[in-house]
Amino acid sequence: MRMVYFCLTIPFLIVAKLLKVHKNSKFNKDLENINSLIAKTKLDLDNEILHILLVAEDHRVNSHLGIDHYAMLRAIYYTKFKKEFQGASTISQQLARVVTGRYERTWLRKLREQLLAVSISRKFSTEQISTAYLKIAFLGSGMNGLNSYLKWKKLTYELSTLEKVEIIARLKYPEPLTKNNKWSLKMKIRISNILSKLEKSLPTSL
Repeated sequence: MRMVYFCLTIPFLIVAKLLKVHKNSKFNKDLENINSLIAKTKLDLDNEILHILLVAEDHRVNSHLGIDHYAMLRAIYYTKFKKEFQGASTISQQLARVVTGRYERTWLRKLREQLLAVSISRKFSTEQISTAYLKIAFLGSGMNGLNSYLKWKKLTYELSTLEKVEIIARLKYPEPLTKNNKWSLKMKIRISNILSKLEKSLPTSL
């Protein structure tokens, strides 16, 4: 499977390398910002929360190099033929999106995000990328990043498994300024789904 993903990723790697030739381009500036963030982020999160993150958001991480082609094709199918929006972003892509601050739903933005993702995936480990993402990910109103959510009261090592799942669930459904029944129901379903995946999964190699 990894070899298949690698072959499918080769065109993206070539394009990303060509874009790096233009040192002062916006692409390179964004890549430098992402690289800098990952490099300076301390790896102080416990393995369990990183495992939960990957199971919930990127369970084929050990097969791909920044782009989950299967998830991408599935998302295209559901969007085009069933009119249902499905996410297909890997953790690397999600990190690139947050750092660049680009959220427009266009194919050009998605391609650019994928090129940034394959670039950082070749340079950094899954643990480094995942940790950097959790440190800046939007978890709800006034909660930009894990430290902001925890408010320095606890380390992730001190959290229960359920508390960690609740954090990861907020990546898909950020907490609103005022909690409501609709958000609470979505969170309940998301938490249940993640717990179910955890029961079926083996520990993810970082």
